[in-house]
Amino acid sequence: MDQPPPLSPRPGLAPRLLMGVVVPATNVTTEAEMDDLRPAGTINATARIANPDAAVAGDADAAVVRAAMVAGLMAALDTLAPARPDHVAIGVMVENFVGGGAAGAALLAEAEARIGCPVTAPTGATLAALAALGVRRIALLTPFFPGGDAAAKAFLEDAGIEVVRVLGLRAPGPAAIARVAPARLREAVRELDGPEVEAIVQVGTNLPFAAVARDAEAALRKPVLATNPVTYWHALRRAGVADRIAGAGRLFAAC
Repeated sequence: MDQPPPLSPRPGLAPRLLMGVVVPATNVTTEAEMDDLRPAGTINATARIANPDAAVAGDADAAVVRAAMVAGLMAALDTLAPARPDHVAIGVMVENFVGGGAAGAALLAEAEARIGCPVTAPTGATLAALAALGVRRIALLTPFFPGGDAAAKAFLEDAGIEVVRVLGLRAPGPAAIARVAPARLREAVRELDGPEVEAIVQVGTNLPFAAVARDAEAALRKPVLATNPVTYWHALRRAGVADRIAGAGRLFAAC
């Protein structure tokens, strides 16, 4: 009796890389913005964190939402593990949620041990992108309330990045972040820019900023970094995929 042919060691559609992507259930932006950058021979396999779309009217409400996301992170990784990803990009600011520094590093280490492969998160990716572009002075765009703004600013400043201006959009809930109009995002870029600003950096993974960032970067002639492309870029580079992607901004074109 003939034996079936042996299985390939890699998925047929992912001869180069199987990238895991973990996002909150309310996030409808990260998958699309990362898929737009997916190199040939790569699959993005997504897992979702069970989080509620709770109303957010201030920092106390935001803290409850962040806690739910952190609590669901490991369970989401468990649903992704059977696919055996080579690398995982996390579409949440885990360091922001747990205070940054040692606590953030510990959470990422726990995530890597849980899934059994390297894990890339947005804040570390942002620092890598700024280093690659030689940027030390930025303006910061977030969808957060003041507490979230302060945490993101502190993480960057602790790493030696000067944050000269912060604009928080105060989205009234996790799902609402994805519904901020492009016109408001373009206006935010204008509010943040100035001659002292070397780059504009956006955080908050559900904010649909990638297309706005590409247009703004061309117009301003300086880096405008959207968090999902930045995270995906760093994850690809850490996984050994160095493709340059025309039209995706200077980070993908040059670094």
